[in-house]
Amino acid sequence: MNSEPGNFYGIGVGPGDNELLTLKAVRIIKSVDCVFVPKADTKESSTALEIVKDVVADKRIIEQVYPMVRDKTRLETAWSKAANEIKCEVESGNNVAYLTIGDPLTFSTYCYLLQHLSKLIPSQNIHTIPGITSYNAAACLANYPLIEQDEKLAIIPISKEVSELRPILNTFDTVVLMKVAKKLDEVIKLLEEMNLIENSLFASYVGFNNELITHDLNSLKGSGKGYLSVIIVRKPPHT
Repeated sequence: MNSEPGNFYGIGVGPGDNELLTLKAVRIIKSVDCVFVPKADTKESSTALEIVKDVVADKRIIEQVYPMVRDKTRLETAWSKAANEIKCEVESGNNVAYLTIGDPLTFSTYCYLLQHLSKLIPSQNIHTIPGITSYNAAACLANYPLIEQDEKLAIIPISKEVSELRPILNTFDTVVLMKVAKKLDEVIKLLEEMNLIENSLFASYVGFNNELITHDLNSLKGSGKGYLSVIIVRKPPHT
């Protein structure tokens, strides 16, 4: 057992295309002693691990399963358990990577893990490595500018009531809608009502084999394609 503690690295692995991994992310993943990967209890495999599979071939992989529930007590228990598992590795002198899709600090459950780790590991041993977000990648793939000059940008998750988006869409020049999931049809209806449907971009599974990027949101009605998706809405240019 090493006398000195190891380092913890929370690493954003980007939206899905392994060529969008940063050089720093690849270097650190290759250098660590073990790699923690999150996995939902409703899925057979980890999306983050799939992205880096060519980089972690010889690494010790530790899967952490998280419940897909809203029960705060169950979630807190899961995050506390995960943080303590990581703490044990770091205290043993191991350098540890924790992988998360997109960017670690942008609508990521990594934020909850970080809160727990901050109480267990010295801050100088915690390092967060940024990753490319799905909306950045989607905008680039579609050559669709997110923001220009003095325009205003909002990045928000879909709320329970889609109607709550109306004032936000009225206020900002560009709105990125995250966590679309089961609200896709309701969002499309709202965008139609606000005459914004023609200025919207839908993207799902960005960087994966089943990637879909389209301006034709009407074709998505009833498709159920809201999972791992974003919608970028831009106001029409002023005339």
